[in-house]
Amino acid sequence: MRRIASLVALSALVLALFAASGCQKKVEVQAGTRTVCTYGEAVSNDVRAVTVAADKAGSYRVVTKTVTCDRHSKIEALYKAAQDDIAKGDLIAAKAKLTQVIASDSKFRQAQVQLDTIVAGKKPTPDTGNEPTNTGSTPTTTTPKPGDDDPTGPVLSMLKWAPDTVTGFTAVGPTVDAMSFSRQYSPQSGSKVVSLVIAAEQFRSPDYAKAALDSQVKSAYPRDAKQVTVNGHKAYVGTDGRRFAILGFTQGGVLVQLEMSGKPGEQAALRDQLISVGKQLP
Repeated sequence: MRRIASLVALSALVLALFAASGCQKKVEVQAGTRTVCTYGEAVSNDVRAVTVAADKAGSYRVVTKTVTCDRHSKIEALYKAAQDDIAKGDLIAAKAKLTQVIASDSKFRQAQVQLDTIVAGKKPTPDTGNEPTNTGSTPTTTTPKPGDDDPTGPVLSMLKWAPDTVTGFTAVGPTVDAMSFSRQYSPQSGSKVVSLVIAAEQFRSPDYAKAALDSQVKSAYPRDAKQVTVNGHKAYVGTDGRRFAILGFTQGGVLVQLEMSGKPGEQAALRDQLISVGKQLP
């Protein structure tokens, strides 16, 4: 999820909001499968918007599958061969293979560290996969991902994060699926803000939510970053260096994100406005 705004589509508020009226409302939900590489890259995405009866919305979801893409399969094989060369003491062959690995993925596991060691005239320690690595691309199969099963709570409990009233904005109906929602807010006239989106996503545990804060928020909005406290929540505020700014924090297994966009070059000025909106949430 590069941008929260990309997730916004017309939808309706969850079944309970319409059950009393007996209306068979039609809602738009997201469904399909996204496939990601174990090293974090997107492989394919057939997630689509589907219009269904409101009482069937809970049956639809987005499934995330993890595979090793062809490029990284080749890199893994080359890297393993380099480790075999190192173990045998053939550093010339190992150097050639590590150079190819780095050319394809400059941050792959310990390739750069090993190559630097060989260039320095020393023999590196072979990577058996058991030693922890502190640099480079490593598989993310154990890293929490959006869509993980067994959430700790229903979407209904998260709707408090998208109030009907936000000072300076007019709320639009939220987009809802099984474990997340997003709601768009239109700025009132005279505002320098182009758009505001508030989203919340339920994860399996607080640790998974915190990992998503790092991978989805901090890594995508690394500029103008600072830590703030909003209504007791320890939050991260940052920008993408172009048009977007974000405020994100976790509460239990829920990741809450507020994203604003403005004119190019004015993204840093949005941070105070995000904090102001954040103070209007629970």
